[in-house]
Amino acid sequence: MKHLLLTLLAFTSFLTSYAQPSNDNCTGATTICIGNNKTGNTDGATAQVCATCADGPTVVGSACFDMEKTIWYQFTTNATGGNADIAISAISCSIGSGGISGTVYGAPTPCNSATYTSVSNCVVNSTANFTLNAIGLAANTTYYILVASESASSCGFSISISGPAVVLPPGLISISNNAGSTTICPEDVVKFTASTMNCTNPRVKWFIDGGQAEETTNGDAWSRNYFTDGNVVTAELWCDCGAVSNSNALIINVHPFITIDAGPYVNIPFGGSTQLNGTGGVTYSWAPGSTLDNPNIANPIATPLSTTNYILTATSTEGCRFFADVIVNILDSIYIPNTFTPNSDGVNDTWQIMLIDNFPKAEVTVFDRWGQIVFKTIGYPTSARWNGTRNGKALPASTYYYTISLSIDSKEERVKTGSITIIY
Repeated sequence: MKHLLLTLLAFTSFLTSYAQPSNDNCTGATTICIGNNKTGNTDGATAQVCATCADGPTVVGSACFDMEKTIWYQFTTNATGGNADIAISAISCSIGSGGISGTVYGAPTPCNSATYTSVSNCVVNSTANFTLNAIGLAANTTYYILVASESASSCGFSISISGPAVVLPPGLISISNNAGSTTICPEDVVKFTASTMNCTNPRVKWFIDGGQAEETTNGDAWSRNYFTDGNVVTAELWCDCGAVSNSNALIINVHPFITIDAGPYVNIPFGGSTQLNGTGGVTYSWAPGSTLDNPNIANPIATPLSTTNYILTATSTEGCRFFADVIVNILDSIYIPNTFTPNSDGVNDTWQIMLIDNFPKAEVTVFDRWGQIVFKTIGYPTSARWNGTRNGKALPASTYYYTISLSIDSKEERVKTGSITIIY
């Protein structure tokens, strides 16, 4: 039983230690400043009362409350010093009936309990909002705030600071870019940098014409392209402490857009060609170029083997690039009836292959059941449609077989096969 009790005590101690807040000790005190309010909770906090602790025995008796669940905050005064007010609010204790206690210490030797001196009023077990008034603080000095609750209580709260001793000068920010006063092209990437002063943990928010574009941390450049002439770039500096600061404004000078055109949407048969029509630029470049006779002219001949989106890059007289595109769609479908009636009644007398007019180089071949060619043509206009004859003589009603090549002159051939039946 004794062994089990010791194990339970050790496990309980482990859980308590694991749940301790990070600012349970003076050496881990959380920094607060104007404009950067914090929340805290004494749940899991301990009183480290030992000879070598930063929360050592000298603290006991220097405050108006017992050292039970203690957590720590710190702040640094400005170059003037003076008074500071620490407000404790939104107190909520989930266990027990106790409240929050607090006081402010000066420590000539940081977190050395032997050097602690109380520099504010002391409040004990308050469940109502209260303020610790630290009077006559030295300039450029770090002070510590001790907040505690009774061992039977776990309390949450908010903590903030104000007063002339902690009012910091505003942060300073200046922005620049690698383009300077040069007029840029719309697609040029412009790199912006910010130089800051008097700011803890600076964050920079970038704006174009007043609309936020991006946020970076200090030292991180921001890049952007596709500006329009007259865009105004500004930035805001956000610091852990103090007010937001505004930067200088940069006006971006951009060459005017030019209107370029890559021509209309085009349908061509498989294996066919079409001429692209680029306009508006001084020089031209098309991509992909592998199916063009010359990708570096305004009007190349395109012979794609599949539907292709051609991207045109046109360059202006200032050397700026602008873009347009056109789709060349490949028609590779035909409709092939499987019967016709060549009985000279004026209805369905020829084998009508729908949409084959889109393939002027199509090769149509018909075979009988023994593999003998009974009809063959390259191109299948209305005048060349098969009428069910061979060498001018009518063929008997039967099933025949065909192959239709849609691109006999192309690098790639598409062949359709099937049967066609003559009915009288």
